[in-house]
Amino acid sequence: MEEKQEMVDRAFIESTTSGHSGEARTKGEGDDQGVVPINQSFAFDITDLKRSTLVVHLYKHGFFGKNPLGQSKQILVSDLLKDEEGLMSRKSEWYDLYSKDKSKVLPGKILMQIGAGVAQPEQKIHLFVGTWNVGNAQPADNLSNWLPASSAYDLVAIGAQECDYTPRVPYTDCAKDWVAHLKSTLGSDYKLVHGLSRGQMRLVIFVHINSQKAISEVLNGSEATGVGHVVSNKGGICISLKFWDTSLCFVNCHFAAHEGQCELRNQNYREIVGNIRVQNTNTDILNQFHHVFWLGDLNYRLSDCTTKDKLSTSNTGRWDVISEHIRQKEFDQLLKMDELYQERQAKRVLYAFMEGKLTFPPTFKMKRDSEDAYQQKRLPAWCDRVLWSSLPGCHVEQLSYTSTPSITTSDHKPVAATFSLTAYALPCDSKEDLDEDNMRWHVRFTALRGKNLRVSDFSGYSDPYVKFFGPNLFQEVKSKVKFQDLNPVWDPLKDVPVIVLNTSAIERLEKEYIFVRIIDFDYTSRDDTLGYGVIPLRGAVSALKGNGNYDFEVEISYHGCPAGTLEGTMQLTWERNITKRRLNLSKSLIVRSRTLRHQLKRRVLSRHIFSEKMS
Repeated sequence: MEEKQEMVDRAFIESTTSGHSGEARTKGEGDDQGVVPINQSFAFDITDLKRSTLVVHLYKHGFFGKNPLGQSKQILVSDLLKDEEGLMSRKSEWYDLYSKDKSKVLPGKILMQIGAGVAQPEQKIHLFVGTWNVGNAQPADNLSNWLPASSAYDLVAIGAQECDYTPRVPYTDCAKDWVAHLKSTLGSDYKLVHGLSRGQMRLVIFVHINSQKAISEVLNGSEATGVGHVVSNKGGICISLKFWDTSLCFVNCHFAAHEGQCELRNQNYREIVGNIRVQNTNTDILNQFHHVFWLGDLNYRLSDCTTKDKLSTSNTGRWDVISEHIRQKEFDQLLKMDELYQERQAKRVLYAFMEGKLTFPPTFKMKRDSEDAYQQKRLPAWCDRVLWSSLPGCHVEQLSYTSTPSITTSDHKPVAATFSLTAYALPCDSKEDLDEDNMRWHVRFTALRGKNLRVSDFSGYSDPYVKFFGPNLFQEVKSKVKFQDLNPVWDPLKDVPVIVLNTSAIERLEKEYIFVRIIDFDYTSRDDTLGYGVIPLRGAVSALKGNGNYDFEVEISYHGCPAGTLEGTMQLTWERNITKRRLNLSKSLIVRSRTLRHQLKRRVLSRHIFSEKMS
């Protein structure tokens, strides 16, 4: 069996390009000589280092779609890997463009600087995640006390709220001024991956130049929770990416303000989780990425949910008590009053997330131009937070969690959290090997049941069925419907199909997941989602060394809140693709049916002719 699973190293190509063609102008961005900057880096798998070639195709977008402008000559990947360390950065070079059949040279050229190498299977990476409510005031010129001044981090993610101020010369746009200000603080070792703005919220991701080659599949999304879900003064924005094969998602948000609005803040969270769709749009952002980092001005207060916003005379005593705890650095006592802590404990918000120990004073509401003085018209609060969540089997270590009192231009203090985690570059599957004999890994359930699923019907029950999907599945499959049941039990032989996987390399398989969506069947309208989850395959791979049975229990969530569990027993088997066998059998039956019909038609016709001759 191992001989059937020939693995190929994970390799990458990194290229920075600029198109040079009078025809390739995009929205007038080309210069007077027809040079159009593209400046895109990309990475992809190479299954054969000796024979693989790189060809770059150049297109322009027209009214009826993209039109080809030509393609580069073939570049042997092996020629890019001739240096001693297996990594080579070539000088920038203009490449001619050829026709599709390579018979003639076309007008225009493309400038590329290419680097290639073989990725390490595992790489420890470090992240800096910062959040700051800028207070709609021009930030201080020096942000080095908050942002990293060294090159110690592979990724830097910075979220801002109320970031709308008069930009500095030469900028006329606040968002551009903000990104430039961050970049000048970080220095030339960091390159912009992506920046996203919605209203006064901003999220910017930088990568260290040494880690640029690992970044791919950068996507973004947003959700407004302001008035009518249109006004973007509150809501969330996110950027997702892959660092090699490890997927990361960063969510920057600004929840509803004021005391007494605890449930509205919880609702903001549920709306953001429920409505932002990136990468795999069949599931939410909490049930597909290896690691999710949630940051922003969450606005949770040090109070119960009934206190009015502004302090009355009778509440000044509470302000004095909180201020005394702050002076004594008795943060554990304050944490008991923290709404976010209380709501997370009750599993009403961010229940699957973790947060580091709060060892710094509340970051709101500060007197501007002061490092440690609070405005008395609001109770101090830890409004500004950074949390994280990881899929089962993934681990993040938080290295620090701090605030920066020395930055005084806002009524909030900036917060920073640093992390380390392991990023994986998984072995590629040879497509030729996967197709050979149609051998695949199959997942067979020997038990499957749901517990405490959500009520979706007026009857007080639901009609659930399970959909299994993901990028590693040959095709998505569904179980049968169990009517009027919140604790359904599916017969593994009759109700649950076999899942066929695309992955053959066992080292890759043990780090992959099956995505789950439990759905309520409805005769008269669209089926409703009951919740999402993920089944890790690591346990099933480990079970191959024993009796092959892997017992699993998966938490199901809906809009980021608990929605029951899915549990059962599964087995991994290595066999010929059962889906293709069924497909071939189906085709065979169709052919046989057509043949029988044709034979019957011939017999009827011949008998008819014979009877005519007899007559």
